[in-house]
Amino acid sequence: MSRQPILQQYYTRGRQGIFRSNEGYDTVAKSSGLDNTFIKKTLHPFCVYHAPRELQERAEGDLSQYPEAFVCFHAESGEMVIGRSAFVGADFTGQRNTFFSHNYIIPAQRRDEFIKDPSKLFGIRTFATAHEDAMGMELPALEELPYRIVATSDRKKWLMQLGIDERVFKQLLYAVMTSLSAKKKVFISLNVEVSALSAVSAELLAILYSCLPYEMRRHFGFLTYSHEPESKKHINVMFVEKGSIRPGGGHSDKDFLFDFSQGRIYNVDLQESVHEYLDFAWEFLNDSRIMASFYAFCEEVLAGADTNITLRVSNCYELCALYMIEKGRMSVYERNRAGVWQALNSYLGHPSLIHKKRLIDLQSVLLRVETEAVTATKLPDSVTIKQMIESYNVTKQDSLQMEIVRFVMDVLMKAKGLRESGYVAEMYKHLSRNPELFGFMMRSIFGHKQLVKPLFEDYVGERLRGASQISQVLKEIRFWTETAPQALRNPFFITVSTERLLDLFGRERQKLDTAISIHQFFENLDGTRGYAEELLDELDKSLLKHLALDSVSKDDFQKIVALLEEKTQSFSRTLDVESRQKQELLLNLAELLEQKRSPHPAEFFRKWDPEETRAQQRIIQNMLSTPLDKDSFPLVALVFYRDDQFGQEGFHCTEMLTFVEQNGGETVLHAFIQWTMTQRMFFEEKDLLPAYRQALKQLFLEGKGRRLRNKESRRRWYAVRNSDFRKLLEEVRRDTANPLVKLFRNKAFVTSVLLVLVAAGAWGGYAFWQKGQEEAQGKDPSTDTAHRVRVPSTNGWIPSYRLVIEPQIEPVEYVVPAEQNGLSEEPPKTTTP
Repeated sequence: MSRQPILQQYYTRGRQGIFRSNEGYDTVAKSSGLDNTFIKKTLHPFCVYHAPRELQERAEGDLSQYPEAFVCFHAESGEMVIGRSAFVGADFTGQRNTFFSHNYIIPAQRRDEFIKDPSKLFGIRTFATAHEDAMGMELPALEELPYRIVATSDRKKWLMQLGIDERVFKQLLYAVMTSLSAKKKVFISLNVEVSALSAVSAELLAILYSCLPYEMRRHFGFLTYSHEPESKKHINVMFVEKGSIRPGGGHSDKDFLFDFSQGRIYNVDLQESVHEYLDFAWEFLNDSRIMASFYAFCEEVLAGADTNITLRVSNCYELCALYMIEKGRMSVYERNRAGVWQALNSYLGHPSLIHKKRLIDLQSVLLRVETEAVTATKLPDSVTIKQMIESYNVTKQDSLQMEIVRFVMDVLMKAKGLRESGYVAEMYKHLSRNPELFGFMMRSIFGHKQLVKPLFEDYVGERLRGASQISQVLKEIRFWTETAPQALRNPFFITVSTERLLDLFGRERQKLDTAISIHQFFENLDGTRGYAEELLDELDKSLLKHLALDSVSKDDFQKIVALLEEKTQSFSRTLDVESRQKQELLLNLAELLEQKRSPHPAEFFRKWDPEETRAQQRIIQNMLSTPLDKDSFPLVALVFYRDDQFGQEGFHCTEMLTFVEQNGGETVLHAFIQWTMTQRMFFEEKDLLPAYRQALKQLFLEGKGRRLRNKESRRRWYAVRNSDFRKLLEEVRRDTANPLVKLFRNKAFVTSVLLVLVAAGAWGGYAFWQKGQEEAQGKDPSTDTAHRVRVPSTNGWIPSYRLVIEPQIEPVEYVVPAEQNGLSEEPPKTTTP
């Protein structure tokens, strides 16, 4: 397949051009394969030339005194553009000065021919300075560009003559490299005659260009002459006319400025320290063979990486160190062991890099160096060992991974022998963050009994003793389950982890919830069956021991029972007496709730002593729902059952009824009392228990019998079908009636009153009849020797029934006239008949 040709383009002032039909600046000739849009958008912005101010002022006529503007950049579409703009004097009219630009467009596929051989770039001498209209507008495509070898015998000496020493050169090279990724420009003003500016600039650029790795060259653009600083796209380095670098010029405050004419350098902050690549470039500045070898190393290592990596200056530093170590310069490694391992790990671990063989070989070499040092009892520093541990993950060769594991174990044993406890702790810290390596190492340790205690048991004991929360202990268990499952079969681990968990569990306030969460943790953790069963048994024993029965709620009860129902008989046999009683008590209540039966309290509590009975009653009471429902009534009876010291059974009836009313309201209270009427436990023969009957009576007497005043309420209570209960209601009604009603409800009293009233009525009727007879006979009662008058009364008329109930009243008095008894007239005396 033939190579793509190199295309050309001419630009100057002419009578007409490709894009204009009248005179003016335009492309006057081009290769047929060159796209017009590419010309206008990419090439035309670089077809420009401004003569030096110094030469313009003196109207210099010698064209050789005018510096050429040699340009090279890489278009966005991948082509490499190499061009030159030169001052050519008068144009076709002979009246105006003009310039001529000639550009070569290198296809993207061929640009490496020029990038890897700077002479093909800087040695081009075939740039045109004129074009005759008669030759037409089409330029030939070229297979090759003639060039001459560009080589400075002693570059350092040449730089010194220019006033650039080692430090300044490093600053200049650093600025050029940084400009590729930092979006900054480099402006250089040389202290040379303007006529020599272009040649000196090109030679300095050739030196700088040779110090750039190939990938950086693929993005590097430069211009050897501009009359003043100007930020142009694709251009990184621009040489400008002397005196043009000044405040307010065409540069930003952040650009790199080298004004050699004034002896000043701006914005280049290069610290006084080791700069691996800058030192390397200066050292081998005159040895292009070594430089080319390093660039080939960079190309191989960075193959597949994007520009975010390849253009980074730090990467150039790192690869330079790795390259020199590979070539045997171990002083570079000794100077920064940790940094070298870190760089090695970053490249080996980068997924886009495709060629890593040389790096893997280098890793193996460095590992052998460290192994030999450890054999001589020289431990690597903590930062280095951290990077070496991390190298395990980026190494894809099993043999090398095994070497790393053996090395780490050897370092640990050596450090423990030297009593470097801090160093050992730091190593384990780094190892635990690398699960793959740590697990491999621990599995290897369990395969060698002599290593188990120093490298596992001592370490895991410290980890568990450092756990201050249960969650941390569980995290440890999960870690070892996932990292080294053999740990869960280690007797030391089983003992220490269990003891630590139980110790922390004893400090928990919400022990039941904590125990439940621990159970759930192991349910969701695979591979811990045997270990988990033993640990959970111990946990549940501790839970029972610390459990306060009187504080157990309904939810707590259900959770506890769920734990205990799964236990085997062997678990019960290992409990202490108190814990076993608690377990039996809880399971007894669980059976009660499960069967939903209504046992007689005496039967249910028969085998429990009074204290255990009260404990169960407290639990049952805590489990009762609020408001109460009908299913809870048998439990209420159990809660308020009592058995006194003489064996007398009964209930705390008043408290029971109060509890039901407070936790259910009037409707539930009615339902409860109605339920008790169907339960033999509340009766003696056919009558209610005296204590219960008395409590009921006190209940209904509350508020002067308020429950029986309302007609609807009274009807509902009388609907309860029990004769003794109805008698009780009648008693309450009598006891709560007003005095008058009570009086009239007394049958004997009512009968007596009726008899008196009848007698009084008869006597009154007789008296009235007698009076009528006397009037009929014409007698005047006032002439009688004695006649009866009524006693004056404040009420006027005295009802007849008061004569009966108040006998002290003397309603009638007899008056004897004075003339009959011979006495003088005095106030009358009252006598009783």
